[in-house]
Amino acid sequence: METVIDPQNAFSQHVSAELTDAILSLSSDIVLYLSPKGIIRKVIVQNRELSRLVKSWVGKSWKSCVTTESELKIDQLLRFSNKSLKNDSRHVNHHLSDGGYLPVSYATLNCESEGFVVAVGQELSQLTALQQKLVSAQQTLERDYVQLRHVETRYRSLFNLVETPVLVCKAESTEILEINPAAIRLLNCDTNAVIGKKLDLFFGEDEKQKVNNFLIKTQLGERNAFETKLANDKTVCINLSSFRQESETYSLIQFQLETENTSEKKHSPETSLQRAIGKSPDALVICDTNGEISYINEAFLELTALPNKDHVSGSNLMTWLARGRVDFSIMRNTLQDSGVLKLFTTQIIGQGSSIEVEISGIELDHRTHKEMVFSLRNISRRIKNESATGQLSRSAEQLSELVGQLPLKNIVSETTDLIEKLCIEAALDLSLNNRVSAAEMLGLSRQSLYVKMKKLNIQDGGERS
Repeated sequence: METVIDPQNAFSQHVSAELTDAILSLSSDIVLYLSPKGIIRKVIVQNRELSRLVKSWVGKSWKSCVTTESELKIDQLLRFSNKSLKNDSRHVNHHLSDGGYLPVSYATLNCESEGFVVAVGQELSQLTALQQKLVSAQQTLERDYVQLRHVETRYRSLFNLVETPVLVCKAESTEILEINPAAIRLLNCDTNAVIGKKLDLFFGEDEKQKVNNFLIKTQLGERNAFETKLANDKTVCINLSSFRQESETYSLIQFQLETENTSEKKHSPETSLQRAIGKSPDALVICDTNGEISYINEAFLELTALPNKDHVSGSNLMTWLARGRVDFSIMRNTLQDSGVLKLFTTQIIGQGSSIEVEISGIELDHRTHKEMVFSLRNISRRIKNESATGQLSRSAEQLSELVGQLPLKNIVSETTDLIEKLCIEAALDLSLNNRVSAAEMLGLSRQSLYVKMKKLNIQDGGERS
């Protein structure tokens, strides 16, 4: 260190202790007066918040007031060489009561003649906060950059894999910036030879002006689709959409061949099938294995007398079946066993009325789930099969002939057996000979149903003796 003094205006170099303290405090945030062994004898601070913290330091070892990793730095600050009066700055961290730390940059002065060491410190908490913000901002930038790279990768993959011919160009100059493989195949060109060229390169002389006029009208918001012919005589429809990026407008152009917009696509078998299902005179329902409805056609609305599909959306097919869960269990079990349901007769409960229907169905096995498709036909206007009624009438006539031959008690017993037999046979018919469902319809246990079938001589498979 070199000191320069005006020789003509020499002044006394004696400076009072108070003035020394003031000078040191003006040039620093913390001033420590230490013994040669590092015991804090005096502390000078300007900041009130710091003054509350450093009051407890007086009389303690400087090393005891800092964190573990800073202790070695304290030893270095207190160690002076023979020719050195000061030590360069070291970054030291002090303990805080809340578990944090106070960063301070200390330099030390050796005042051996006075019997003490002076440590002059600059508080670095603001600098540390700025550094942390910088690190946080850097990490955020890195995360954003990684996300941007991921988005760009997904965009690039989609752009290259999509079957629709697509290219990106500048809106004003029509300079081509990107082109996907589908457009390369359509335009029969090379990627490197196209990038940087103008869009009208791919059109004949007669079409170039039309295409340029279309692009101008698109920028004005008048049109976004245009049919034209390429230089290779292929007729295409151009669809254009614009977007802005970095104060410049770009155009995303899609090419569709004429065959993709013809009646061939409009009258595809899939489209015809969808229209046929929607307008079928038989009601059609698609549901899952729990009965949750996912699709109905217009005929189902007519069958249930509902105004629109919103009343059915999310409902269960059991809601509309007369015997609810019993009917649905029979239908589902039959589909699971054979894959096909044919001519199952039941009733559909509409708005205040019930309609007799005949249900046929199939099961669709998708990879992740199964669906059931049911066709419901209204048979309420069919001529009823009177065989059962006639059988009942003949049985009633036979019973009337027993009057006078048997006591009333025996006739009532015969009548009970006849009614039980007719009900069991009807339940077996409705359940397609499924005894479990038949027992549930009749409110009987399976064991009770088997006992009654044996008693009434109703054979297996629904065969009656």
